[in-house]
Amino acid sequence: MSQLPSPPVLFIFFNRADLVAQTFAAIRAARPPRLYLAADAPRPHVPTDAAHCTAALAFIEAHLDWPCTVHRDYAAANLGSNPRILSALAWFFTHEASGIVLEEDCLPHATFFPFCAELLIRYAEDPRIGLISGDQFVPGGWHCAGDASYTFARLSQIWGWASWRRAVILLETHPISHWPAAREGHLLERIFSRARDRRYWRDRFDECHDGRAPVWDYRWAFARWSAGQLGVVPAQNLVSNLGFRADATTTTEVDHPAAAVPLTAVSFPLRHPPAVAPDHRLDRATARLLFSTGSLRARATFRLRQFARALARPFRR
Repeated sequence: MSQLPSPPVLFIFFNRADLVAQTFAAIRAARPPRLYLAADAPRPHVPTDAAHCTAALAFIEAHLDWPCTVHRDYAAANLGSNPRILSALAWFFTHEASGIVLEEDCLPHATFFPFCAELLIRYAEDPRIGLISGDQFVPGGWHCAGDASYTFARLSQIWGWASWRRAVILLETHPISHWPAAREGHLLERIFSRARDRRYWRDRFDECHDGRAPVWDYRWAFARWSAGQLGVVPAQNLVSNLGFRADATTTTEVDHPAAAVPLTAVSFPLRHPPAVAPDHRLDRATARLLFSTGSLRARATFRLRQFARALARPFRR
């Protein structure tokens, strides 16, 4: 395994102490020299939140037993999922030029940390790369060009990831308010060859722009694509999202194709791709799994699910 130390880690958590325990155990094993802890406060309308949030905090504080500098940003009042994540990212990347971001339900493999450490250094000054993802959702993994350890894609995900201040600041310099101009300028036509993919992302960005779905990672995808950036995607899955369950704030579909994908180690030394270019085959495969409204029936089902989530949102976070 690579001998590089772990980069700084931002750990964002809320109220699921069992998931906090699993993910924090992986962080603890990696022993990052600088750790940033960002927690949201209990929701006032959910009576069980106070005890659950307290349990999550208590577990972390009891297991900070390696030499590291710890920074804490514990919200005094409940912010909600998207504002809490965005404020945590701004705080973290104000203090760090680069680092790893993990949420409470994103369990990383031990090799995820040195994978990120090496690539954060390798692509630190490369404006073509905006994100290092730990996620690979294609069953069995992906055969990358040149038998590389990773590839580059537009559809790179944020359930366990790393990046640089220079990329995260795009949320401010390429805000979703620029979407109407980008839509008229055919941004999606330059990225996706298939109409179904363009339709999917046109709908998502319309919703973000109109405030119907203020999803932070869609906003960041828009910012990175506006800047022409790609993301690193590993050949094997390095982070498993364990949070698809009934007590989730958004990921409540337990049979989702991205739920609890098995972890596989990456081998060192890393084998680097022969060129920095989007892997269109992987983007199409990822779109089929996660980002396609597909047929008329599928689109209708998707819309019904969106409507149901919108109705339930006031009772969640």
